[in-house]
Amino acid sequence: MTSPGKKSVCEGAAVIPEPPWWRSWLVFEERGITAAFLLFFIVGATSSPYFLTIDNLTGILQSLTFLGFLAIGVGLTLMAGEIDISVGSVFGLAAVVTALLLHHDAPLWLAIACGLGTGLGCGLVNGTVAQMIRVPGVVVTLATLGVYRALALVLAGGSPVRVVSPLPGFFDTFGQGTVCGVSVITLVFLAMALLAELVVRRTAFGFRLLAVGSNPLAAHLVGFRVGRTRLVLLTFSGFMAALSGVCSLAYLHTAGPTAGTGYELSVLAAVIIGGVRLTGGRGSILGILLGLAVIGVFQNLIVLWGIPPSWTQGVSGMVLIASMALTWLSRRASSNRLGGS
Repeated sequence: MTSPGKKSVCEGAAVIPEPPWWRSWLVFEERGITAAFLLFFIVGATSSPYFLTIDNLTGILQSLTFLGFLAIGVGLTLMAGEIDISVGSVFGLAAVVTALLLHHDAPLWLAIACGLGTGLGCGLVNGTVAQMIRVPGVVVTLATLGVYRALALVLAGGSPVRVVSPLPGFFDTFGQGTVCGVSVITLVFLAMALLAELVVRRTAFGFRLLAVGSNPLAAHLVGFRVGRTRLVLLTFSGFMAALSGVCSLAYLHTAGPTAGTGYELSVLAAVIIGGVRLTGGRGSILGILLGLAVIGVFQNLIVLWGIPPSWTQGVSGMVLIASMALTWLSRRASSNRLGGS
């Protein structure tokens, strides 16, 4: 209530209704990929009686978990304008290092620390080299992709490393345990995704990484340390790849030196479908999760429909194009509505 003689600043002004809560969390790209996910989910539910079973849905979640760890690191790095395509090799190398130490009866904490440290070291090398010689991260990681894969092959002697049973209790429970039917590893992944989403949306560092990706020169002029931000994110991407590799070892009890081959392409597909711009400056973890979900549901449908393996890659490519087209149409429709208002 206003006092006499004073006029409310809102008096006579049009009242602008607050948007629904979900609109503040879904940007244009996320609405498009949400529509694509719902479309595939409905198709799956109506085309196969096995799709909505608990075992099938939890299987989809589990299959996406290891890619998901990688996608968080790659997505944040891409938002800052860098691309890390060495994550598949880091995944395999970290798993091999951890498995070798456990195979030789090293303490569990030391094996896990060395595995995660391997990922941190690989990411630090990627970032440091990229900043020292002033080349894009994609060029450096294209080179280190082969280097890290070769190291894994040499350390493992070219064959998978099996961990001697029984595994330490915590490690075995972590890898095989479930909570309400959902893998403990999947719950850890979802917790990491939530934390990363909060960092991007609610912290100064999240604002800084998007600013660096959007316009590095302007970010530098206002005082942001572009090189250091990208170095931190490339290091973090290596850590997430190593975390995924260690988790896969806990789940499978074996580490292959070729494990993770091709993961970088699947991860990039999920990240780009999820709305992260290739040049940086835009994106969200929520969008990346939706991109992963689209890929996971469709790959599951390929199996349920009995599509021959020779057609799998071609059909997957067409679906990726369709998903991106739907995202583009959603963004265009939203832009037209804003322009016409």
